[in-house]
Amino acid sequence: MDKRIIGIAIGVAGIFLWFMPLASWTENFMGSNINVFQAGYHIGGIAYLLLFSMLAYSVLSWFKLHSLRIIAGALSLLICLIFLVQAGSNTGWGLIGLILVSILGIVLGIMDNKNQKMEQLNEQKE
Repeated sequence: MDKRIIGIAIGVAGIFLWFMPLASWTENFMGSNINVFQAGYHIGGIAYLLLFSMLAYSVLSWFKLHSLRIIAGALSLLICLIFLVQAGSNTGWGLIGLILVSILGIVLGIMDNKNQKMEQLNEQKE
């Protein structure tokens, strides 16, 4: 599969996970337990930066700007880790998925950047 498509798929997965529960807990309301969750659109503010960084990762993957992909992936990982520290034991599965997607995005960005530099060196030698 083309590296651009994989990068776009990672970005789209991050956008999808932004709508999933980032934090969840159980509240007692009038004698009944209610499962409450908080997704990215409930949080607002810095969560929109997380959404934008995943969108930027997709766009940068298409244009093969690997250094900027790494920065966008690191930004999304940093925001996810901030949310992880804030949520603590109430961490939802969407946040865990976003952390994994961000790490995967950074690793693939580094690998693609390294391969691109090796190809440029091989072209210069020829």
